[in-house]
Amino acid sequence: MKRRYWCISTSPRNWEICKRNCIWGMDARYFVTLEKFLRAGDQAVVYTHGGKFVAVVEFMGKWFYENKDIGWTKGKTRSLFPYRIKFKILHEAKNPPRISYSTIEENGEAKWINPNFIDNISFIADKGKTWNSYLQVSIVRLTEEDFNTILEAIKRG
Repeated sequence: MKRRYWCISTSPRNWEICKRNCIWGMDARYFVTLEKFLRAGDQAVVYTHGGKFVAVVEFMGKWFYENKDIGWTKGKTRSLFPYRIKFKILHEAKNPPRISYSTIEENGEAKWINPNFIDNISFIADKGKTWNSYLQVSIVRLTEEDFNTILEAIKRG
């Protein structure tokens, strides 16, 4: 089967927990995605809140359910994220590529005011101040082109 590419999103604190345990965890909303689409060998870029792509991982094995508390939080509340899959880190950025909005609307017209890395990826179509709504979910599918664009930036970083 052909490899799929993903972007996984979490807080910097939760990413440190993921790295220590080599486990990505999600809640029940992502069960169907895990069951039907995510599989060993798929790769993901890791986005941490605050505008950084920090790593590239490869998922290993089949997902599993485990309700052991390893310290993850959702906001300020502890969360189990019990639907889990193991991963290995392929690349970690020393200087992570950052993204932010690049476009505003002024007098009904678009103004490209802050060109940055966001302009090189297509899965975030909104380049305005609400761009981060695309990354408010735990996992989203990427095109191979976007994956490779972010991978190369992480390798350079």
